[in-house]
Amino acid sequence: MRSPTFLLGLAFAGLLAIALAPIPARAGIVDNPSSAQISHGFPADPKGAVRAARALVAGGHLTKAIAGLKLYTAEHPREIGVRRFLGDLYYRAGNLAMAQRTYLAIVTDFGGDRETFNRLGSVYASENHINQAIVYFNKSLPAADSVIDLVSLHRRKGDLAAFIAYTRAQALQNPYDPGLQDDLGQVYESIRRPASAERSFRRALALAPQDVGALNGLGLALLDQGFIKSAIADFQQCLAELPGGYKCTNNLAVADIDVGRTAFAESLLKAAHARRPEMPEAIVNLGYIRDARGDWRGAIRRYLQALAVGPFWRDAYLNLGIDYERHHLYALAESVLLKGIAAVPYDGAMHVVLGQTYADQGKQSLALAQYAFATHALDPHVRNVAKRSIAALISASPLPPHQR
Repeated sequence: MRSPTFLLGLAFAGLLAIALAPIPARAGIVDNPSSAQISHGFPADPKGAVRAARALVAGGHLTKAIAGLKLYTAEHPREIGVRRFLGDLYYRAGNLAMAQRTYLAIVTDFGGDRETFNRLGSVYASENHINQAIVYFNKSLPAADSVIDLVSLHRRKGDLAAFIAYTRAQALQNPYDPGLQDDLGQVYESIRRPASAERSFRRALALAPQDVGALNGLGLALLDQGFIKSAIADFQQCLAELPGGYKCTNNLAVADIDVGRTAFAESLLKAAHARRPEMPEAIVNLGYIRDARGDWRGAIRRYLQALAVGPFWRDAYLNLGIDYERHHLYALAESVLLKGIAAVPYDGAMHVVLGQTYADQGKQSLALAQYAFATHALDPHVRNVAKRSIAALISASPLPPHQR
């Protein structure tokens, strides 16, 4: 289940907030410590090696972290979690070829590994190989983060309705399978039907009360419906089941910001970032807090930091584009939004902001084309913003000469 980040509001006829969410990746670690020896500067146990790599990432040394893990995995080829994490770092560095090679080697050596299948799906999706991405995401089901990616891919393929119907049928035909109920909840969450998502996650939790994925999903569904206190309770229960869990910590911080506990949220986000510096959600949310305090330059530094570890992370592109657009840095806004759309195709919110950027420069036809694309977004709020933007732009334009 993806962890949401806060997105800045888009200024148009008042503030129209856009709130969308990213897809997190997970890096598993095999708990098989061998000794306290040092291997090429990294501890010779898997947890220690990953901690050392994360420390380098936190210090801005992603390339060094990759080099160290590459040497470590050459000497410890059976440590599947560390090898998977090395693939994650290749992906975050934008080296899709090496990420793909690393993940394929894992499934060749170890057979079916759902977490690695999920990551292969992400690689192929980033390369716009839709059918291959769907194959690998399907292999990671049920109860995997892949469901949200599958919604996006099937939409791009044009058969989203069939995928939704299939997922619903699977859940109905297997009412005692918590994983399939979780999958259906994620589908509903992805297509912006939070009440339906809530019901599915509750069914999953009735079967598996300690499932952290379903607890996190339920919290997100409640958050989307404005039931913030209930969402906070679910995220707290999620953390009770999985202390320090990145996604639930991030999402609890989002809920705390909603109720005005910004300082507490900031401490949660800093702790989440310290534990998982290779993940971008907490970094983007820390940027959002800076924006809310009026420090837009500090926010931009955070968004750029998020892109350094998540070059395919749409929220960083979007918030960065919004900040540039708001401060009339139109060339920068165009550049970052076009890169974001290339990295995350079919994202309606980025098309809206790019349209606003064009409109503010008097490029009406380009703006209308971007708004028109966004009218097909899955998020109804984005669709409404796009339609209002089109209406406002057309009404503000002079009428053509009258012909007799």
